[in-house]
Amino acid sequence: MDKKPFLNVLTLLILLLALSGAVFAQGTTSRVTGAVTDGSGAAVSGATVTLINEGSNISLTTVTGASGTYTFDLIQAGNYQISVEKQGFKKYVSTKNTVNINQPATINVTLEIGGLNETVT
Repeated sequence: MDKKPFLNVLTLLILLLALSGAVFAQGTTSRVTGAVTDGSGAAVSGATVTLINEGSNISLTTVTGASGTYTFDLIQAGNYQISVEKQGFKKYVSTKNTVNINQPATINVTLEIGGLNETVT
């Protein structure tokens, strides 16, 4: 009995299984992280961070931790507006922040002292 056809099929099957793992590893989302600081570089905890998808208008909100950092996980690719608010500081707004699949975006923010009715763009 000739084993060559069997070995060819087995080799092909192993190759397909190996490649299928790489295909399934491809994600469809990403992550947005950053740190919020004041003008002196000190961390600003308790700041409200809002991320808005500029295409779908879907928004997500989180609050910075004790170290002033924030994270949004499982974010769809697209352009995003980010705004940061904290009493005693001017509101910060940044638009057209691009998020790509499997390429985490870092958006660090420095807040200026002032009132929330003032906006830094």
